[in-house]
Amino acid sequence: MFLLGIPKCETCDYQFTWKEIQKGIRWTYKPLVCRKCGTKHKITMQTRLLFSLSIVVMLFIFDLSNLPFYLRVAVIIIFNFSVILSFPYFAKYKSTS
Repeated sequence: MFLLGIPKCETCDYQFTWKEIQKGIRWTYKPLVCRKCGTKHKITMQTRLLFSLSIVVMLFIFDLSNLPFYLRVAVIIIFNFSVILSFPYFAKYKSTS
């Protein structure tokens, strides 16, 4: 089942914060470390694939649209921000230790 919500630690149920997850995805997919118990969590391949597919969708919007260039750029920027801001709600993590 795919439910939206910010992930919790699989060991101690610590609720990760939106900010912690955003820091983990800035340039690379850094593992999340639970502040309470120290368990490391890695992002799942399903989430990486979903994030990558959003980039492909963005390219299709840019390529196939009959909109003027400036409007396509605006749509891509809005789409990009919405994906980045909502990422912590659909990201899934698995503990590694």
